[in-house]
Amino acid sequence: MKPFTCLIKKEGNQYASLCVELDIASCGKNKKEALEGLRDAAEAYLEYMIAEDRRDEIYRPVPINELKEFLFSGDEISEQSLI
Repeated sequence: MKPFTCLIKKEGNQYASLCVELDIASCGKNKKEALEGLRDAAEAYLEYMIAEDRRDEIYRPVPINELKEFLFSGDEISEQSLI
């Protein structure tokens, strides 16, 4: 299995983490806690999906609108089509 993309950002007095490929999030008092919480959540999710024989449903990327909100919350987002 290839590695997953994990994003971490500061939100107020805590850190939020997000696994892009699995649409799983966590948080913590610092970056290390946020990443550890995300790792634990991903492991639990993967174990559940495998136990339920739902391997083909494991990969569920974060919807683009939610990814934008995570990356740019509080910032003005400017979008334009390339075509």
